[in-house]
Amino acid sequence: MVAAVVLIGAPGAGKSSVLEALATLHDIERVEHGALEAEQLSLGRPLLSAGHWVPQLEAVLALQRRVGRRRFLISATVEDAQDLVAVRDATAARLLLVVCLSASPETVAARLDAREPDRWPGKAPLIARAQRLATAVPHLPEIDMIIGTEDRRAEDVAAEIFEAMRGRGMLEPN
Repeated sequence: MVAAVVLIGAPGAGKSSVLEALATLHDIERVEHGALEAEQLSLGRPLLSAGHWVPQLEAVLALQRRVGRRRFLISATVEDAQDLVAVRDATAARLLLVVCLSASPETVAARLDAREPDRWPGKAPLIARAQRLATAVPHLPEIDMIIGTEDRRAEDVAAEIFEAMRGRGMLEPN
């Protein structure tokens, strides 16, 4: 049975850090998994919309299933409910947990300002987009959990998600 955790949230909400910490927990517990940052599929100029990167995500997950993986940890920056439905469908998961990582517009702006180089021309538009998404994404339908990441370590957020997975039977051997 295919299981997937999809981490959504604004850029700067902590998706990459939590994904890495969650994958590490799976490694420590010796739980088979694949971990993917869907945002990597959209990078470049121009930045690809979900209509272009979601089919790529679906294809990568199909290839991963072909080699035997049945549990996936995915981070994805979705813009709206349609994007979220497309990502959910792309997972082909029977057990699915959608987790929205949430931080205030001010926090995501500060994190991105610290993370991105000043010389990058996309910095200001990314910060503006992140601030908009920080407000909008937690209100999307079909989110199973919303977890605030302000003043929290990625490892603690990952542990909370790992326990939610356990409670839903998502850590059982395939």
